[in-house]
Amino acid sequence: MTGSVPFSARFSKPAMKLLVLAQTPPPHHGQSAMVQLLLEELPRAAPAIELHHVNLALSSTDAAIGRWQPTKLLAARRALRAAHAAISRTGCDTLYYVPAPGKRIALWRDILLLGSLRPRVSRLVLHWHASGLGQWLETQAMGWEQRAATRALGQADLSIALAPSLLPDTQKLAPRQTAIVANGIPDPFAETGVPPRRILGETDPRQILFLGIGSRDKGLFRTIDALAHLPQTFRLTFAGGFPDAASARRFAAAKSRYGDRLQQAGFVNATGRRQLLSASDVLALPTTYAHEGFPLVLIEALAADLPIVTTRWRAIPDLLPEDHRGFIEPDAPADLAASIAAAVAHPPQGRHRAYFLEHYTSEHFGRHLAQVLRDL
Repeated sequence: MTGSVPFSARFSKPAMKLLVLAQTPPPHHGQSAMVQLLLEELPRAAPAIELHHVNLALSSTDAAIGRWQPTKLLAARRALRAAHAAISRTGCDTLYYVPAPGKRIALWRDILLLGSLRPRVSRLVLHWHASGLGQWLETQAMGWEQRAATRALGQADLSIALAPSLLPDTQKLAPRQTAIVANGIPDPFAETGVPPRRILGETDPRQILFLGIGSRDKGLFRTIDALAHLPQTFRLTFAGGFPDAASARRFAAAKSRYGDRLQQAGFVNATGRRQLLSASDVLALPTTYAHEGFPLVLIEALAADLPIVTTRWRAIPDLLPEDHRGFIEPDAPADLAASIAAAVAHPPQGRHRAYFLEHYTSEHFGRHLAQVLRDL
């Protein structure tokens, strides 16, 4: 796919011919959503950059993300051939790539793809949407994996981290230049505005929202455990899918215990997410996911001016306001429950919405990304 270039820029030499080798939705998750946003925003923010895209469509469902499947090897080979063809056809001089977290099979994929493509371009841009590879290479990788990773990913011309706390891990591969570009999202309430929060009476239901993959590491079952320490007026809605059958069975068992206090909305589109954010009283994300980078659900909650209860995990403290009080320890359900109740009782009253508009709009992301690419 080739991004559109304004007419005025077609007859001038582009500042960069950028090949984006990365997956777009489906499935919809943080990394694929941000690649899609790059393809939409970069042409507007930097029309001199000639943009080309090859979809590295390895996972077709949420359950397939991060799992080895033979079909992924075939998909990688197809994408590799398409990338080589795009370089030959367009003369792309810069490769944009989203590297693996600390996962062996995903690293092998990167070694295969970048080992083949990197000699054909003059510059490599790595955008680290997941975390942990640098530490994994030091502590768990075999010797040949360390050497192969250094050849494929080492000394990138530009290494982009999502937040300051994630930068040290990316620097283990000795990039020539580094930058920090925070993620962003299209404002889900740009047209409608954020509905005013309900004034809750003593017996009115309090709605907790968990939005994301339904796993223990992401925090779903920690949030469910907190229900036992909350009044009956507190209810939890889970919007998302399960990573495996065991998680689905565990949720079903919890559902039989809590009844109507626990609901599953399944995967929801943009309209459904906006409705859930508007109807909820607090977002819970007590995550300790090993490869957590920059959870977009927290930005969505800021845009909705929703209270947030989460952990001091990875980059999360970097992306929330400095005075944020809704941090909890991950495996203390009574403390999580107390923080949820306190957050509902003391909503942000416009502060989160203002913070979102100042830091995390799609336009802000596009301008910042364009600037670091122009500086390369």
